[in-house]
Amino acid sequence: MAEGNAAMGGKAEQGKPGTHVSEHLSNERTYLSYLRTSVSLMSFGIAINRFSLFLVQSNSGPSNLPLGSRLVSSERLGVGMVALGMALLAWAAVHYRIMLGQIERGNFRPRPGTVMVLTVLMLVAGLTGVVWLFLG
Repeated sequence: MAEGNAAMGGKAEQGKPGTHVSEHLSNERTYLSYLRTSVSLMSFGIAINRFSLFLVQSNSGPSNLPLGSRLVSSERLGVGMVALGMALLAWAAVHYRIMLGQIERGNFRPRPGTVMVLTVLMLVAGLTGVVWLFLG
């Protein structure tokens, strides 16, 4: 009965291998969502970078402003997004391993500080983007 319960996503008997199936699956889903987000950031960063290079080469854009100087910041934005995606992926892998160990030892403790730090960083990044769009 315990094997069937574990296969259905519930917990098996305590003390046996695979006792925290739902916790491990949840940890893996969290990692996969970070993976998806990091791939999206890297893909969008590459697209921004390539499109800005295309605009520079085709001399498209507003005629009253030097296009090359405005698009340099777009290229940097693209590179920055790729770097952010790579950093997020590395952090996700480390976080996954830490949570894996805590689940196995049975001493998992939520870390609200990580959530707050990431929230503040994303708010600062969003505010920087708004300022760059409207004042840059």
